[in-house]
Amino acid sequence: MKSNSTFKFVSQQWRFLLFGALLTFWSSPGQTFVISLFGEHLRTDFDLTHGEFGTIYTIATLISAALLWKTGPLVDHLPLRKFATLMVLLMVIAIGVFAGIQGPVTLLFAILFVRFMGQGMLNHIAITAMARRYEAERGRAISCAGLGFIIGESIFPPVIVLALGFYDWRLIWPAMALLAAITFLPFIKRLIGQAEGQDGKGAAALENTTKEDGHWTRADLLRDPRFYMLSLIPIAQSGIITGLFFHQVHLIDLKGWSFNWWSICFTIYAGFSLLGGLASGFTIDRFSARLIAPFSLLFMIAALILLAEGRQPIVAAVVMALLGIGASYTMLAMSSLWAELYGTRHLGAIRSVANVVMVFGSALGPVILGLAFDAEVPLKTIAFAAAAFAAVAVACAMSALKFSRN
Repeated sequence: MKSNSTFKFVSQQWRFLLFGALLTFWSSPGQTFVISLFGEHLRTDFDLTHGEFGTIYTIATLISAALLWKTGPLVDHLPLRKFATLMVLLMVIAIGVFAGIQGPVTLLFAILFVRFMGQGMLNHIAITAMARRYEAERGRAISCAGLGFIIGESIFPPVIVLALGFYDWRLIWPAMALLAAITFLPFIKRLIGQAEGQDGKGAAALENTTKEDGHWTRADLLRDPRFYMLSLIPIAQSGIITGLFFHQVHLIDLKGWSFNWWSICFTIYAGFSLLGGLASGFTIDRFSARLIAPFSLLFMIAALILLAEGRQPIVAAVVMALLGIGASYTMLAMSSLWAELYGTRHLGAIRSVANVVMVFGSALGPVILGLAFDAEVPLKTIAFAAAAFAAVAVACAMSALKFSRN
């Protein structure tokens, strides 16, 4: 598909773009920014410390990463409509059964199920489908699909906080499951249509391409040292933000901010994620992800330094704005970068590896911060340490991409 105006592109491709956006929107119940809102209730009901809850969350997330390693490549081989319908149905079930938690063991399995389907498969399908189907508009397509995630960040936190003031937390999950079922499942076939660019020629064609053709296999990827250097970007991004959001209730207590104000700041986060997503989509299509990706963490580094030093409520808004911009830039840049560097023929398999790396980072964040909070490490120290790690990731990515020019 040749490059054209954004308006024409969206008007022609809105159905497929909306499909991607709905996938990312309904991945929200499996994301940390939703699950963490129930953290205080879960810890109280099941008598868990910050570290214990973080450990359960980390174990569940790591298992989901292992599952994603096996299931991620399926998007390369199976018809998109059937595969997406099955995954959305399983996500609806995962959301619904979360209300049946009875103790730490069932909590582990419930988090595993909803994390694997939400953070894992639904996001994986959405971004892979966009990156494979479009080339000149790849950045804008991924940006449009990512709008669902941003809208989820702006809607779910304030609505859930409000609902928790009136209803038991066990009633909220079945309500989300019902809404997911009626707003998405009936429309998948119509939104996808004939997704020829996604389904391709089937599994047989996948075996006939090599990295010399610009289409690397997962085995080729794992032998490329650049991949490991670049992987520090998603590890830092997902690990730090997931850790902060997972322990957000404790964090805002340390800062002396109100929970209601923090929920409003999530809307600010979502708004600036939207701005960052739109800007990064244009920027990537104009300059390429190779130029953008290494610098995407700079927003988060600035947010961490501000978090370490500031205490006024306005600081929370600025921190969330910077985190929102950075999250969009990093997600879009890295999603496009894998396609630029390694091709699209085996993109599902390649992105499954990248997703495992991202999920691994998100698994480490909660447990490391939980143990640090249990040990009463000052938040200022934690924030500066996280900023230093992010800076190392930037330097490694810049070094790796010096050797990726064609």
